[in-house]
Amino acid sequence: MASRRGIATDQLMNVIQVLQLGRKTGQLSIERGEEPQREWGEITFSQGHITSAQSGQLEGQTALDWLKTWGPCRFIFVNTNTDKGTGPMANIQMSPATNPSLPAVRPSITQPLPGDFRQRPTTGSMPAIPVTPGAPSIPVGPGDPRRTCSAEEGMRRLARANLPRHYRHLYLLIDGNRSFIELVRLTGRPPGEVQQLLHDLERIGIIYLS
Repeated sequence: MASRRGIATDQLMNVIQVLQLGRKTGQLSIERGEEPQREWGEITFSQGHITSAQSGQLEGQTALDWLKTWGPCRFIFVNTNTDKGTGPMANIQMSPATNPSLPAVRPSITQPLPGDFRQRPTTGSMPAIPVTPGAPSIPVGPGDPRRTCSAEEGMRRLARANLPRHYRHLYLLIDGNRSFIELVRLTGRPPGEVQQLLHDLERIGIIYLS
């Protein structure tokens, strides 16, 4: 793989988990270090499932086990419109939920928050968010977010704005289909905090709130 630079991350496993959660289809290209010590890798996803992996001379599960240990590195993810693979490789399981070799996603991402954030009828367009008795009121979230540019351009703007890593995590979860309530559930953060993060992303021009 020729050197393509890309977006910097502190932990490659975080990128892999976001692509799995987002059910992405495409190829993740990774590199770290500089010549002559530069290392590279590639992971192919189909609807969030890992179908192949390669790093140097390593392939399959061996390559994936090696890549998931990587810390600081650079990556580029290319979305594809159609799935090239017909199924997972025989030696690679398709998701963290069924593969003990992959670290489990944080419980706060997969478990509902206290109060069960189900949608309930309101007079407006946003669902009501139930409040635990005695707890302070929780602000109603903004409209469902949409991206205003490609994921790569958005990540470049985030890097220029020097925002913390959790902004990148939230931005990659925004795919035009997820509601504010779903983003709260996936990030495991309080609604008020997610609302502020979304407004910050809107201010730098990479999303808009419908």
